[in-house]
Amino acid sequence: MNRNEIVEPHTRPQNTSLPFPKPFTAEWTLRRIRKDPELHALRALQSITHPERSQEATLGILQIIKELDDQTALAALKLMQESKRYIRGRKGHQLNLSVVLKTLEDQRAFRTTALLDSGCTGSCINRQFVNKHHIPTQRMPIPIPVYNADGTRNQAGPITEMAELVLAIGEHQERIQLAVTNLGSTDLFIGYEWLRFHNPNIDWERGNLILNRCPEACGYRHPTLQSQQLDIFQVNQISNEFEEGDQVFMFDWQGYQDENEYWQKQLHVRRLKSQEDLYNLIEPDYFKEFPEVFGKQEFDKLPERRPWDHAIELVPGFKPTDCKIYPLSIVENQALDQFLDENLKTGRIRPSKSPMASPFFFVKKKSGELRPVQDYRKLNSMTVKNKYPLPLIPELIDKLKDSTCFTKLDVRWGYNNIRIKEGDEWKAAFRTNRGLFEPTVMFFGLTNSPATFQGFMNHILKELIDEGHVVVYLDDILIFTSEVETHRYLVRRVLEILQENKLYLKPEKCTFEAWEVEYLGLIVGHGTMRMDPVKIKAVNEWPKPKNKKQLQRFLGFCNFYRRFIKNYSKIARPLHDLTGNKIWNWTEAQDKAMEELQKSICNEPVLRIPIPGAPFRIEADSSDFANGAVLSQLIDNKWHPVAYRSESLTPTERNYSIYDKELLAIMSSLKEWRHYILGHPLPIQVYTDHQNILYWTEPRNLNRRQARWMIELQEYDLEIHYQKGKLNTKADLLSRRADHDRGEKDNQEIILVKREWLRELTLEPLENGFLERIKAARDKLDKRVKKALDKNDPECEELEDGLIHFKGCIYVPKDNTLREDIIRGHHDSTLAGHPGQYKTQELITRNYTWPGIQQDVKRYVEGCHICQTTKPKRTRPHNPLNPHSVPEYPWEIVSVDLIGELPESQGYNAICVFVDRFSKQIHVIPTHTTLTSEGMAKLYRDQVFRLHGIPRKIIHDRGPQFASKFMTELYKLLGIEGNPSTAYHPQTDGQTERMNQEIEQYLRIFVNYKQSDWADWLTLAEFSYNDKEQTSTKASPFFINYGLHPYKGTNPRYQSNNESAEQFTQRMQGAREEAQSALKKAATDMKKFYDRTRGEAIGYKPGDLVLLEATNLNTDRPMKKLDDKRYGPFEVLEKVGNSAYKLKLPPSMSRIHPVFNEVLLSPYHTPTFDSQPHITNPEPIIVDKEPEWEVEEIISSRFNRRRRRVEYLVHWKGYGPQEQTWEPLENLANAQEILAEFIRQNPETQRARKLEVEAIGTIALKGGVMS
Repeated sequence: MNRNEIVEPHTRPQNTSLPFPKPFTAEWTLRRIRKDPELHALRALQSITHPERSQEATLGILQIIKELDDQTALAALKLMQESKRYIRGRKGHQLNLSVVLKTLEDQRAFRTTALLDSGCTGSCINRQFVNKHHIPTQRMPIPIPVYNADGTRNQAGPITEMAELVLAIGEHQERIQLAVTNLGSTDLFIGYEWLRFHNPNIDWERGNLILNRCPEACGYRHPTLQSQQLDIFQVNQISNEFEEGDQVFMFDWQGYQDENEYWQKQLHVRRLKSQEDLYNLIEPDYFKEFPEVFGKQEFDKLPERRPWDHAIELVPGFKPTDCKIYPLSIVENQALDQFLDENLKTGRIRPSKSPMASPFFFVKKKSGELRPVQDYRKLNSMTVKNKYPLPLIPELIDKLKDSTCFTKLDVRWGYNNIRIKEGDEWKAAFRTNRGLFEPTVMFFGLTNSPATFQGFMNHILKELIDEGHVVVYLDDILIFTSEVETHRYLVRRVLEILQENKLYLKPEKCTFEAWEVEYLGLIVGHGTMRMDPVKIKAVNEWPKPKNKKQLQRFLGFCNFYRRFIKNYSKIARPLHDLTGNKIWNWTEAQDKAMEELQKSICNEPVLRIPIPGAPFRIEADSSDFANGAVLSQLIDNKWHPVAYRSESLTPTERNYSIYDKELLAIMSSLKEWRHYILGHPLPIQVYTDHQNILYWTEPRNLNRRQARWMIELQEYDLEIHYQKGKLNTKADLLSRRADHDRGEKDNQEIILVKREWLRELTLEPLENGFLERIKAARDKLDKRVKKALDKNDPECEELEDGLIHFKGCIYVPKDNTLREDIIRGHHDSTLAGHPGQYKTQELITRNYTWPGIQQDVKRYVEGCHICQTTKPKRTRPHNPLNPHSVPEYPWEIVSVDLIGELPESQGYNAICVFVDRFSKQIHVIPTHTTLTSEGMAKLYRDQVFRLHGIPRKIIHDRGPQFASKFMTELYKLLGIEGNPSTAYHPQTDGQTERMNQEIEQYLRIFVNYKQSDWADWLTLAEFSYNDKEQTSTKASPFFINYGLHPYKGTNPRYQSNNESAEQFTQRMQGAREEAQSALKKAATDMKKFYDRTRGEAIGYKPGDLVLLEATNLNTDRPMKKLDDKRYGPFEVLEKVGNSAYKLKLPPSMSRIHPVFNEVLLSPYHTPTFDSQPHITNPEPIIVDKEPEWEVEEIISSRFNRRRRRVEYLVHWKGYGPQEQTWEPLENLANAQEILAEFIRQNPETQRARKLEVEAIGTIALKGGVMS
């Protein structure tokens, strides 16, 4: 049997008597769909599809048509040949018609107005009308595409529901199916299909509608409907819904009504489909003699020993490795029992005493089934690789030169019918919670299993291969002859051999007796061989650029291959002309140039057919909406492309994390080009611009998708390299083709969100959690509160919701854990920022209170280890303070300063601080120390002026930022009075200096060890400061500026009575007057405090715990400014002299003299709350006679060049920061989850890992494992 399309001008075999339908008909297309490979079948479908339906000719529709019976499939294909029709149109006559709609079940009636439109195809009902009247609907078997007039998909989406109702026009009644969609202000559209069926007589001039020509199927004859029932409108008189510029939507409603019949039938066919139905589709008929070959039977008997048994040869000097047992759920344990029972019974596995073991766990399939997985990555890394070559392309071409008939068979991999070589079984042992077992047959995931399978196939088909008409590469068998009868004889012999050896085929991927087939990425035909169009589709289908940016992407891609293209500059000149300053004008010249470049890139000498043995490399990349890749091969010392791919992501894939998108790009490329790279004698070089891809975590840290990919990767011998995005441009451009862009950018920038941010920014349930716990502790009342309730004291009120208001706040019962949690939430969080005692209590008492709250807060803050070690001491100044004048309103006077020379973060190294002297509100902006006066002015304009307007006065530090003539002129233009401070005396602007200390203190608490993420914390630092009550104003900057406190998730949303605008204005004015009075008083008090003398020194006795100032201690952190202010606690051993003390220092500080002056010491307050970290210096746990300490957190990482390894800074549980140590990776074997979390949160760590690997050797992913 031969295929019917004649692609090449060669002669069809003469010895076939099969009928050939006329090309480009539904019958011809169906034959192509039944017989051809998927790509060719899709081309055939597209060739007969009407241009308006081109977007509907997809692989999904193709697969559905394949499974239909011939009659139904032909009906579907004929429908694809017809044009679309309009759901509403701008052509044709339109008029309004009074109608009644009735539901079928309960006979509810609704009178409405329908728009009768001869330019509309189907009849539709407005979704709003359906929802309003609760009209029942039916879901469509497949959605109906809705298009704009230009052929693009409408944003409202497809029609997915249908309503069946009774339509009454006067006495005329009928059942009608209506598509449910959005129709604006119109309830009902009655379109051309209805008009054509009933063929009414309409007098458009007089407004008469006569239903006197209804077909017999209608069964009615109706009188004339006069103009009072029928209002006629001209097109230009239709309502606003049809004004100029409206979109016109198209869909094929009547066609889909017809299609519903065969879609419903198709669903029925799917339910009844059996294995027999499947191979009944395969021709010729005698293939039914081999039903087992086309099935999915399992090989249930242990095969005999044979020459191709799978050998596992380990590298010299290997050391057997054991593994831990992964905990399994109840369901997984049940699946494990079933797996072990079945395989022990058949002999596929047996109990083992192997010194080597690989992990065992389960991966859930999409269907919900559990798939057992043996993670053989460690074993594969120690296994000698068995290489096997691709069939030689030149020899294959020579063999095929006289062939006209081709069959391609796709074999299911038969692992279970290949034994593991006797004596090698122990090497593949796997450990479960039921014991240790070893397989006796080849399991999936063993690195050389493809080579074994190839040897197996070569052995069983050796005779046919030697005859020269059969070629085998792994699971692809190609049979080729010049005569049909000979061909069928050989196919029969191959099927017999497969059946004898318990090998099965995938019938849906087999091609029988075709004129040409796709094989190993090539289209093989009569004496010809050419590149599969799929391999060059990414370039050939590059959309025509619509702007300069899209054109630059295309030219950027072409530029990589310009050295292979003769006269490249001349060909590309018309395109380059549009990239300059010329007006965009795409003409025929640009069309011709683009087509010429596409043609050149997709043909030799640029694109090459791969040659055996030459190195391959894959460059893969993923964007928000697509992934792209280029497969290249080193030929004549130049990297030539072999294939391209560019593919849109599905809606589900677009929601993948960045990490999974990049992995998907690699996995899709490996799958697409598997026949080139699997079993290649050299490792395949894979380049990605995502560093994290270089490292695979432990299997149980992988999600289901990643675990599945990990298993698939074990087939390949890969070396994965990181390549910066600007160097990975070819794949990057293919993943960013304009036609793949869907506009939205799903799931962006969500992967490396800090745990602290996530915890604080998702506090919505916290308020409810507090309130529910408060209600639950209702019986634990303080005596004072209980007494007040009994006496109906007005300061204590019980609310209807079970809460108690005490002194205007929510009373928190006497539950120590609850009260502690509330204090911690208002002190330790990133939104609070570790304020002092007064500000912590103020934050809490905005909403909560209890007797003794002041003492509780004082104890908590005094015992806070972070506050004690990071906050600066308040010391006596050297010069008296001269306060500035008090402003009269917010943002009248603004202080400006620069916090400079910080470690680089997001490209910045300084912070610009703007402070309102009235409300104390601040705005902090990352910037550079080289900031000019022009840059400062721009920052103020963009970040402050747009919110608060122009200040009357700016107070600033004299320096290059403000001293220039430009800034002076800017002051004059904006009417701002400059007030430079006294030279070299910054205390004139002491307020901004204090603000700087507050910001530095916040960053000191939360930045990472390397201080490289301070720019990420500025927004939260600003929020934290502006939300805290200031001593000078007795209110928070937020409250003074906006009249309320911001909602943070911890404060309950209690609604007070709504204020009028006048009341709000009066309250705001009152708050600001109070703030101004407080500022004046604070200015006087502050001067007294600032100028006072210091207090007496504190004495210490042996055994006391003290903190040591970090002033003279050197660490490897970049800047002292953001480092801890003091270390400890340390125990006082003895007093030395009158003002010094000897301290007990840890071994890590052994080189430091342990005697310190008392001015460098401060008392340490031991935490009194259970939730606060306690420095206990616990004893180590003895494991295997070795001491082990528990890792609490990994702080940082570094690359130790002397020792050629990565080291991690470890904070040990129960110990202070001074006890932190740098540890190599091997010392963190029991802290894998903590290490994985650190790497996820600190991607820069990958740089150090890369240096470590480069120092040892090449980064290699052997069988999916870092070696």
